[in-house]
Amino acid sequence: MRRPSSTTQGYGTAHRSRFRAGVLRRDPVCVLCKSAPATEADHWPLSRRDLVAQQLDPDDPARGRGLCKPCHSSETAQHQPGGWAAQRGPDY
Repeated sequence: MRRPSSTTQGYGTAHRSRFRAGVLRRDPVCVLCKSAPATEADHWPLSRRDLVAQQLDPDDPARGRGLCKPCHSSETAQHQPGGWAAQRGPDY
């Protein structure tokens, strides 16, 4: 089964121009490690999926945080595992 495109999943123009740009402007340094430049806009504390389900604006920069790539990858793997990790569950 093929994964839908990022645009199909809601990461289109509004996400890039409003959410991502706003988060990275506010958080130029990673809010977790506090040492690397923030390059990723992470939905937090709720995921984009949770925000949409609660009918909240997922493109509001107030609902995100700036992270560096390694911290974003670590957080995503821990809180939203995909592929084999999702199939094995949280206790792998």
